[in-house]
Amino acid sequence: MRRWFAGLGLASLVAQAALAAGPVVAVPTARVERTERVPLEQLPVTVKLPLEGTSVVVVPLSGIVLDVLVREGDAVKRGQALARLQSREAMTLGADLSAAQGAYGVAAAQAKRDEQLLKEGIVPQARVQASIASRDAAAARVRELQAARAWAPAVTGSGMGVYELRAPMAGRVIERAVQPGGTYDALAKAFVLTAGQRVMLELRVPASLAGQVRRGQEVRTSEGAVAHVSETAGVLDAASQTVLVRAEGDAGALLPGMQTSATLWLPAPPDAVSVPGNALLGEGDAMRVFVRTAAGFRAVKVSLLARDGESRRIVRGELKHGDEVATGALDTLQARTATEGR
Repeated sequence: MRRWFAGLGLASLVAQAALAAGPVVAVPTARVERTERVPLEQLPVTVKLPLEGTSVVVVPLSGIVLDVLVREGDAVKRGQALARLQSREAMTLGADLSAAQGAYGVAAAQAKRDEQLLKEGIVPQARVQASIASRDAAAARVRELQAARAWAPAVTGSGMGVYELRAPMAGRVIERAVQPGGTYDALAKAFVLTAGQRVMLELRVPASLAGQVRRGQEVRTSEGAVAHVSETAGVLDAASQTVLVRAEGDAGALLPGMQTSATLWLPAPPDAVSVPGNALLGEGDAMRVFVRTAAGFRAVKVSLLARDGESRRIVRGELKHGDEVATGALDTLQARTATEGR
């Protein structure tokens, strides 16, 4: 008997003491829960402007900015003046439009006359075709200048060549790229407007998990903003071994250009379940839980997949929804398992 006791380790002695002190049913337990998704945490995120509801206002005619009428963050109405510019092209735009309208009138009259002469057999078909082509070209020039006039509406009483930039939609000024006294070329960016309080998130997802990403999956930033996947790219970034994923949602405290992190929820494997964090014993390949059976508890090896909130963990193993796992006295149960295995 002395040799037998001498061969027992400290863990076995503790196990025997625990078993003598009370029944196994005294061990606290909790139920295994079903899980449908696995969080992929701490993904790097860049905040961008959304594709929908964003409008860029550009300078239609090169010129110098005389007045900036709105600031970043201002709410604007459709058609509201954003800035005033003076342009050499705008100075001649009215005269060019009048000349083009006159040329169109002449060309249209000539085409009409030639069509009548063709009916009378006086002129050939080729002449009529040339007249119609001239009329159509003159009409196109008028439409072009009218569009330019509408794009750069003149400001009455503000001097020659002064025109306004106007908001193409109601929204909020996100970016102002012009300042008084600045000279800007045609098509230079002047303002960026957004119609709502939404942003686009650009996430970098590990290539090994990119195939599980689908549109509509939830994304939550560290600031609490919620978005849903809208685009999944298929090009691998060789340097980081990641794939770009985009999601759109309410901005909250997020601003375009911010760097933050987010959690993306992916579909859970069929055998994934959620258990309390204090039900896990060990690490890596040695991680296990103790499942209650009719005869007591048995050890089940599991692999950790992810956190499930603050107090639970998502694991894979021979567990199913409704199983009871021990949440206390794990060292005692481990010692008992080791003793029974001898």
